[in-house]
Amino acid sequence: MSDFLDKRIQRSKAALKQTCLDLLAEKPFEEITISEIVRKANYNRGTFYAHFHTKEELIDEIIDDTLGEMIRQIRHPYQTIHKVNMKDLNTEEITLFSYFQEQAPLYKLLLSSHIRADFRYRMAKAIEQLFIAEYDYEFSSATELDPKWLYIFRAHGIAGLVIRWIEEDFPESPEYMAKQIVELMLTSTEVFYVKNKHVPKKP
Repeated sequence: MSDFLDKRIQRSKAALKQTCLDLLAEKPFEEITISEIVRKANYNRGTFYAHFHTKEELIDEIIDDTLGEMIRQIRHPYQTIHKVNMKDLNTEEITLFSYFQEQAPLYKLLLSSHIRADFRYRMAKAIEQLFIAEYDYEFSSATELDPKWLYIFRAHGIAGLVIRWIEEDFPESPEYMAKQIVELMLTSTEVFYVKNKHVPKKP
């Protein structure tokens, strides 16, 4: 009996989440009401409040679920490895970009103007928290760099790269992006030149 109830609870909760996303594809989150969600999902307000206190709590759980799966995809290439050498990492094991492409409608929706703008920040923050909790970088030489800033720099850089790739409608393949992300993690530059700048010759 309890197994039946658990499945019924899971079904109603999933239906409310999907209905919220369906409505979000039509109009901004601020214009969506709880009454509209339950009516379209064919449930009553009591069922809604059995799962969520507010519609904001509902969208927060959708975002948490989405980012939780994103983190599982990031972990995939090294889930059975203790020491990860990026040079030896098999890019075919990087499933993150295929995942984003498969979930394109969801991510485009959550990145759209129909939702609070903080989804971009929450993506980056989720990656940052993963790095801080699970990564311990091995530095090749003495450095004054505080690892905290490396985690933040890389996490927000990866998030920005992914968001741009999604917003540009995946102009490159997931395989190409997997190779690029490894190269970005490996590349270090010490010098740059200012383009189109005339430097006067010394007398």
